[in-house]
Amino acid sequence: MPDRVIEGEGTRIEEHGPIAVVKLNRPERLNAFGDEMTEEINAYLHELNSGDYRIRAIILTGEGRAFCAGGNVKSFPGNDLSQQRPPWRPSHHEAYTVSRLRYCDVPVIGAINGFCLGMGLGLALGTDVRICADDAQFQVAQIKRGIVADYGVPYLLPRAVGMHRAMELMMTGRRFSAEEAKEYGIVLDVVPAAELLDRAFDMANLIARSAPLGLAATKRLAYQNEFDELARVQDLTGQFVQHLFRTEDGVEGVNSFRDRREPEFQGR
Repeated sequence: MPDRVIEGEGTRIEEHGPIAVVKLNRPERLNAFGDEMTEEINAYLHELNSGDYRIRAIILTGEGRAFCAGGNVKSFPGNDLSQQRPPWRPSHHEAYTVSRLRYCDVPVIGAINGFCLGMGLGLALGTDVRICADDAQFQVAQIKRGIVADYGVPYLLPRAVGMHRAMELMMTGRRFSAEEAKEYGIVLDVVPAAELLDRAFDMANLIARSAPLGLAATKRLAYQNEFDELARVQDLTGQFVQHLFRTEDGVEGVNSFRDRREPEFQGR
């Protein structure tokens, strides 16, 4: 039994001694990432940065058949321009959760189950180390929606797999398997789906035995050069996404998803 449970609208957080399991908990929507998840995860990460270090490792995973199947496309504007935000506001502030995972003093293990698409891939890349289930599927899906890889993917993916492979994945939007994700360097290991959380706990327990201040310092040093660069990429990506949502292809990408058909892009 967990020592503490925080039940939110989009997440369930369980604390087991020094290990926290942060679970995306909207399985009926394949854990499509939305505002509630953003607020709940960000609030918890902020709490962990208070300095008491009672939690020494975090496992980030998803409930049901998906880690995270992307952003909540139903909330995208499509041809409803009344949903557009002013240019000085982020087009999707949930993207900054990726940065907050990096800024958190506590190491984060990505335990990737099932679908890890679009926003889900960005979220996974924001974790410090990653393992996945053998049934996991990955995709930079945004190009299929008429927009652009976002949620930190244009910055983080080339650093994980190299620029050549990253460009291929971002431009084709093809799905790739768990074994390919391991080959490319996105995950450390592939395990049977039934063993995923056990293996994540094994890794978390190893990390939790390390000095918490040293772990926090390790993250700061390892990511120091990327903090400003990732923020700039995310800010610029938000502007691009805002623009692309207003194009005919952006509208078509969203509407085709809602209609469950292949999009027909025109370059307009």
